[in-house]
Amino acid sequence: MSSNLIIDVGMHQGQDTNFYLAKGFRVIGIDADIHSINTAKERFKKYIDTNQFIPLHYAISDVDHEMVLFNISQESIWNSLNVDVANRHASLKDTVSVQSRTLASIFEEYGVPHYCKIDIEGYDDRCLQTLVPLQELPTYISVESECIGDAESLSDQDAQRTLDSLHRLGYQRFKLVDQASLAVLTDSDKFYKDSTQLLQKVVRKLHGIQLRQHLYKTVGHRFTPGSSGPFGEWLAGTWSDYDTAKKILHRHRHDYFNLPKALNYGFWCDWHATF
Repeated sequence: MSSNLIIDVGMHQGQDTNFYLAKGFRVIGIDADIHSINTAKERFKKYIDTNQFIPLHYAISDVDHEMVLFNISQESIWNSLNVDVANRHASLKDTVSVQSRTLASIFEEYGVPHYCKIDIEGYDDRCLQTLVPLQELPTYISVESECIGDAESLSDQDAQRTLDSLHRLGYQRFKLVDQASLAVLTDSDKFYKDSTQLLQKVVRKLHGIQLRQHLYKTVGHRFTPGSSGPFGEWLAGTWSDYDTAKKILHRHRHDYFNLPKALNYGFWCDWHATF
């Protein structure tokens, strides 16, 4: 394992890559959208020249070295191998053919990273499944808790799948992070409070602004909206064991989906895990 390597799976516009590079990590940024790759090549050219940053144009999936169909959305954050995600609100723009890789094969070629961020809109759990045979895993890992199309829904058990996969891989400690604000959710707070839809948005936006200001003071980086934020011990709060993590997930999902006009895909959280 390399203590200085981070692999950014679903690099998008490089918001998180920028943070990792600024902190001195060597970064491999992976994205299936060639526009994201070309943007990264321009934005991080000085890091490419020194071999601190390597951009890879692949669709990370559960199959290796095959040409797969990748869906481009008008909302680039919804780009996905899952057409239902990319086509939320009829926003599908294009479908392109991209070479696939498994995350396991990336680790085998480039090394096991200190931290791996996974954000690939609905294929995250399949990505995790390819790691099962590996003897060595990242010290820290993060992955979207759930991601579905606008006509789909998840049961509590289905929503727990990603956490279960992380636990089966051997991860023992977890934090659930609300991605709109970068707040770490706990088993003692009511984060998604009953209110009007407009007030919900205002409160979460203000919470996010305050938290990002705090993170700038503590971590020394300004996290823009849409970024995954800090990882590992830079995250606020305490780590939870698996059973507590399940309770935290179900509690906050129920609170969110009891809100007026809650979107079926609107529970936008990441799991962070470590040993």
